[in-house]
Amino acid sequence: MEEHDSLKQASRYIVGTTDGTEWKPGHPLRVDGCMLMLCERGSVDITINSRRFTMAPGEMAFLVLYMVAVPVKKSDDFKARFITLDYDEAQDIFFLITSNRFWEYVYTDPIFIMRPSLHHAACRWFSQITWIARHCSEITAGKALRNEVENFMLIMAEQVESHLGSLGTNPPKNRAWVIVNEFLGLLNRYYAHHHDVAFYAERLNITPNYLNIIVRRNIGTTAKEQINIQLGLVVKMLLDTTDLTVKEIAERLHYDDPSYLCRIFRKLTGQSPLQYRNTLRNSQPVGDNTD
Repeated sequence: MEEHDSLKQASRYIVGTTDGTEWKPGHPLRVDGCMLMLCERGSVDITINSRRFTMAPGEMAFLVLYMVAVPVKKSDDFKARFITLDYDEAQDIFFLITSNRFWEYVYTDPIFIMRPSLHHAACRWFSQITWIARHCSEITAGKALRNEVENFMLIMAEQVESHLGSLGTNPPKNRAWVIVNEFLGLLNRYYAHHHDVAFYAERLNITPNYLNIIVRRNIGTTAKEQINIQLGLVVKMLLDTTDLTVKEIAERLHYDDPSYLCRIFRKLTGQSPLQYRNTLRNSQPVGDNTD
């Protein structure tokens, strides 16, 4: 990844370009908070939460920390511009985006085609933030990039609503919403080692019961169910992109008993891990090489 010298100027943001050569096959992209990526040439296939997408020129990827995004294959001429936000910056900006329709759109289509006028604006925006990252001091760059990202995302949300219509009442963000998003951020960091609600509740200084309640109210599942969903997505990704055995996957996720992980996976998918892998590979078109 070709990172600009903004690394030392605005450490909460990284602005640069990538040709994808630094990505590890079968390994998720590291997204600590949020990543916006605009494809300039070539293409890349990425699985996001076990759904496969192709990003081509003129398309943007909007990735947030609790998405499991795994590059599968890319063209030799692939190139994209990107900006990443750390966890705290992303959380602060997400708090301002109240549009239900925007978040539904991002979660449904994290890689999307932009209309020509919006694509032109996005190209200019990436040029602007690149200039800021290269030429401004650390303090100025940090403030300016925060404003640029905040404004761009507010505009994106408005564009989505104007194009697709609003989706119900846009709710005000409150303390419970903040806690739920902090939980999702912690889950993205610690899912491989901690599978119990109590660990996350302790980190958030609340009770496990209260965490389950507010998570259900905000995203429709309990905290425990969300932990299992995250684990299920990672297991799917590993079954899809590696040849690890079920035992090896269980060890990677720190399960002493592989059968327990299998029961969780079957409850989520209706299949055992091996059935899922066989179904996936049997449905792959003849001659399609995803290695």
